[in-house]
Amino acid sequence: MSLVRQSATLLYLLGRLHPEAIDGIAPHLPVLGPTRHVHLANSGGRPVTLDPQPIPPGAAELRLAVSGTVNAVANAAITARLSGGNVRNILTEVGDDWCGTPHGRIPWPKHWPLPWPPGEPYPIDPVYATPAVQAQAALAFQAYAGGVADEELGSAFGDLAERLADAALRSAS
Repeated sequence: MSLVRQSATLLYLLGRLHPEAIDGIAPHLPVLGPTRHVHLANSGGRPVTLDPQPIPPGAAELRLAVSGTVNAVANAAITARLSGGNVRNILTEVGDDWCGTPHGRIPWPKHWPLPWPPGEPYPIDPVYATPAVQAQAALAFQAYAGGVADEELGSAFGDLAERLADAALRSAS
């Protein structure tokens, strides 16, 4: 069993007692477009639309952006698989973007919107954020790998998860 798969399994077991441990990792909520719909504790459980104005992200916003982008990438890969496209090409390109040298910025898949306004200073240190982004994406893709019955698709998600985990460990050292 791979390191990422073992780590994801341990997190899911921990999540049985502390569900908040897997928030932002498990792909359980869809991304609903440019505005995010969330259920706030003080809203009586009703969906609340957040202000779509570009607010510079901090750690919490970056975590949500990673989760949303992983969901979007996974949906693109699933769609490609169903339409006869090459899933590995999509996931390899995303891996190239997310695992590349950050060059003073947080690496991000080029076909997905950045979680911060272009040209503005980063509200979180890229050296600090890069391995965290890669680790969260690795665990989320591993969740997809373990959650789909399609072996080819699951294998492609698992391979990307391993690649992201390796990049996170390299970035952190």
